[in-house]
Amino acid sequence: MKRLTVLLVTVLLATGCGSDLFLPTPDPAVRYFAFGDSSTAGPSSRDYPDALRELLDAPPETFVNEGNGGETATEGLDRLRRLIDNEIYPNAAVFLYWESGNDIADFIGQTDPFLLVSPDSPDYPFNTELTTALDDIQTAIESALQAARDDGMTTYIATYFALAPGVTDCSALPFNIALPLQTDHADVYIERLNARIRLAAAARGATLVDIASFSGSLQADLNNYFNCNHLSASGNEIVARIFQTKVVPVPPIP
Repeated sequence: MKRLTVLLVTVLLATGCGSDLFLPTPDPAVRYFAFGDSSTAGPSSRDYPDALRELLDAPPETFVNEGNGGETATEGLDRLRRLIDNEIYPNAAVFLYWESGNDIADFIGQTDPFLLVSPDSPDYPFNTELTTALDDIQTAIESALQAARDDGMTTYIATYFALAPGVTDCSALPFNIALPLQTDHADVYIERLNARIRLAAAARGATLVDIASFSGSLQADLNNYFNCNHLSASGNEIVARIFQTKVVPVPPIP
């Protein structure tokens, strides 16, 4: 039935119908499945999966970058399930997950877009709403990890790095500017998100790739950042090396 679904979608695309159902062509060569938001496929000229593939000395055809900038964890879960259900990467063995940053950014945009109050403040007015949002994010993350695990993949999940101090270019905030106090407050939200990512990893048996613990190394050279919340090519090289310490290589399909 799954193969029939893939064939049907392929026919629809070939005839110009059903463009909203687009799925990539099935690729049995893929062994490493990188999935996420703009942290996985960001604005930089070189993403972390590119560098990780080289560090693992894996053939290019064994890696796929399924990053989708601006996507939330819930949206990503739906997309991931479509990819799995339609057997787009039937031989993928390693699942590299880095998503949910947009969920917390959306929450900030809806409650405190100028980041005037830190969640650590005793006067923070959105504790209940933030807890609910984090619960929903963790549920979506756990569901994604479980879906990949059920499909036979070994799962890895990354935490988020702290923002770049002193880098004012920040498309995630109103007017595209980040002031120092706003950066500090945003980092508290990131810490709360990372705590849920760690819980999700433990709950679903995923290997944690704790990028957050290397934030100091990234911040030591602001050239590691593309803007306040995205990494440059050199920053992604650092992330790839962190992933390399955790990822167990798999052989290509003969």
